[in-house]
Amino acid sequence: MTFRTLTELPSAFRWLLAGRTMAILGNTVAPIGLALAIIDADGSAATIGIVVGARSAGNLLFVLAGGILADRFPRSVVLEGSSAASAITQGVVAWYVLSGGGSVVPLTLLALLNGICAAFASPASSALLPQTVPSTMRSQANAAMRLTLNLCAVASGALAALFLLVADPGWLIAFDALCFAVAGVLFSRVRVPAGTASKKESLMSQLRGGWVAFSEQKWLWQAIVGSTVMNLCFSGTIPVLGPILAEETFGSHLWGLVLGAQVGGLTVAAVLIMRSGRRISLRAGLLALPLGAALPLTLGVHPTFAVLLLAAFVGGLSMEVFGTVWETTLQDRIEPDKLGRVYSYDALGSFIGVPLGQVLVGPVSAELTPRTTLVIAGVLMVGAALAIARALGGERAAIKAA
Repeated sequence: MTFRTLTELPSAFRWLLAGRTMAILGNTVAPIGLALAIIDADGSAATIGIVVGARSAGNLLFVLAGGILADRFPRSVVLEGSSAASAITQGVVAWYVLSGGGSVVPLTLLALLNGICAAFASPASSALLPQTVPSTMRSQANAAMRLTLNLCAVASGALAALFLLVADPGWLIAFDALCFAVAGVLFSRVRVPAGTASKKESLMSQLRGGWVAFSEQKWLWQAIVGSTVMNLCFSGTIPVLGPILAEETFGSHLWGLVLGAQVGGLTVAAVLIMRSGRRISLRAGLLALPLGAALPLTLGVHPTFAVLLLAAFVGGLSMEVFGTVWETTLQDRIEPDKLGRVYSYDALGSFIGVPLGQVLVGPVSAELTPRTTLVIAGVLMVGAALAIARALGGERAAIKAA
């Protein structure tokens, strides 16, 4: 069977995909709406950092708790609750902003609450996916989910810009609340066989069980640490140093096309995986992974427009192929009743790596120059990719991959 259209996917997965799409749209629009509302109120960059940072902190601090709940209760119920709570908190923010409020304290508290609510969605969604499709379709289902989420993340900025042409930032936040509410309704339509969720264990016992499942499998924690390093190096350098070097070389007005080429690579890889109807082998993912360093290395060594377009496209292909393989590997190798907690550790690595990289890149590039920083970041990414390949390669014989 091939995934040529979404109608070929099991209905439970389609409802999950639709709900996750609305939720991720809400998550990506939320910081934009908050930032613009603060600009309208006082225009303070410091205030924006505090409020938006509070939402990120809520995600970071409670994602492990989200993994526990995903393994303790029915995952669709966790998603419904997370979406409802996110809709309520953003609805209150919208009401506060539209009524003229702009004080940093209530906005910060509400942003923190919204971040906490959203933290419960990611582990539950990822752990629920393998319950909605046969094991032979996991590669295609993961590719479809990743494609939709990547496109939503890219489109959210344009959507926000169009929305603000006709409405105030407060109404954008209200739209964000509506996205979460619709996501909750869609999640309620996901019907899967009863899983192994149990409330017999205490929360602390489940927390310890998740840590044991994570720490005892060497390949797992080594791969997550390596992925965190890659996130740190890529997300710390490309968004910050890319526009600077573009301005100095081929022109900042073309930088958006370079990022578009990366999205093109992500999209092409996802579509090819979906249409193939086959599971993507672990070997393919490991071979593709080092190519994820193509963009920072090219930007640091030879930042010409045409070469960067190719590097960005190849990097996008690489990240999508490995990302799909990684999701499928976790679903194949981790016990279903521990999958939510393992996914929460995976998400925690991503949450930590991105802001840490963005904090470090400024002082490092000031000391070493932007191009040198990019080359070092690229080399570290290749090293991390090889370490991940070594860790997962040791498990390859035990993993069933077509």
